[in-house]
Formats: sequence, C-alpha cells, structure tokens
Amino acid sequence: MDQNKNKPNQAVKATIAPLPGSDRRDRGRAKLAQRLRVRPSEPHGIDFDEVLITINVCRDGVYFPTERDGYYKGMRVFITFPYNDNPGAINMEYIGEVVRIDKLSHARQGIAVHLKMKINLGGRETIRL
Repeated sequence: MDQNKNKPNQAVKATIAPLPGSDRRDRGRAKLAQRLRVRPSEPHGIDFDEVLITINVCRDGVYFPTERDGYYKGMRVFITFPYNDNPGAINMEYIGEVVRIDKLSHARQGIAVHLKMKINLGGRETIRL
C-alpha cells in the first residue's frame, strides 16, 4: 500500500531575499526623453539652474545625465517636469531627493531623483533667470 496516498499535499513555501544592492523600485520605468529643470532647494551651497533631458522616468522618479559636479545622495532639489519654457506652458514642480549617482561615460553622472512632493507656487512656475 502506498503510504503517501493518504497524506495531504504539502505546499512548499519559498521566499526570495533581495540581493544586496539590487533594484528596490516599486514601479516600472519608461525610457522617455523629456526636458526637466533642476535647481537646488537649499539656500546654501552650490547654486545652479539646469535644463536637461531625462533618460527614464516613473511615476515618482526621474533619471537624467549631467556634467555638473556637486550632486550628492540625500540632496534636496526642485524638479520641474516636464519642463517647457514657452509662455503659458503648464509645468509641474516637485521637491525631490537625490537617491543615486552613477558614473557615466564622457565625464557625466547619472542622477536618480525620487519625487517626494508636488508643490504649487500660486499657480505660476518660478521664473528662470
């Protein structure tokens, strides 16, 4: 007589632990080249105002290349995305935090920014000087 015939099927539970340094994003990314504007949100330190093109985006983050040094992990920035400098353009502005910096070719860096919060400055975009 088969002894396993009367035993219920036993489910095997398996868990997969994330690898150290693995991707921790919650959402997928889209390879989308869109203009964005980046400025530091803190009044001290370096001051810059860049208009760049994204490499990829998701609902709560952007990734873009830059030749500028001075970005650091944890840095707070203002992100206008998508950015259009035409009069009357509707631009969305966010407070973001730099979460990753990658070394790219040609003395560039890849900057990953988590978009923390949408901000509204009275319905008008801040003026680029």
